[in-house]
Amino acid sequence: MEKKNTKLIDKVISGLDWDSIFEVNKCFKIGVGEGTTAIAGVKRKVFSDELTKADIKSELKALLKYVIENDLAELYYGTWMIFWVNSEWIEIETDSDGLEDDQDNEIQISLEIDSTLEVIYSPQRICVVGGAGSNPKDSNSAKEDSDVNRLESMLKKALDSEKYELASKIRDILRLQKGDPSEDK
Repeated sequence: MEKKNTKLIDKVISGLDWDSIFEVNKCFKIGVGEGTTAIAGVKRKVFSDELTKADIKSELKALLKYVIENDLAELYYGTWMIFWVNSEWIEIETDSDGLEDDQDNEIQISLEIDSTLEVIYSPQRICVVGGAGSNPKDSNSAKEDSDVNRLESMLKKALDSEKYELASKIRDILRLQKGDPSEDK
């Protein structure tokens, strides 16, 4: 690994509040190596009184090395979210044709972008899709009720316009919707 990347890892490690991270891990009883994939250098250690800050630090250090060595833009592992932007990925093109220059000299612009490494410690996350805050059974029964109401409305319209064949089909669907297995044919 390049020396500049090693320094970047050391800055990230030293910049975190390890006392707070350790206390949160104790509170939630989080061990190390609890991600969903196996990563070289990360050893699983279930939460216990023997878990130390050094264990958590070594987990993060191994994850950061893994991200940089494999040039991954992001990694979600256990309580860690890691985002890596390698300066080698960034290519800046300059165009001096559009610039006015009295002396017709070529203008060169040199921009140097540094690599960035971002670490987020998130001991608890949740992702809810659709129907947030409601009981799925309640939303299903509400949907069924609205479907039944629409079908009953369609049945009334079909009977009023003397479309008895359509009304018969709608009545059959209503019976199925209401869970009535009997057939009056």
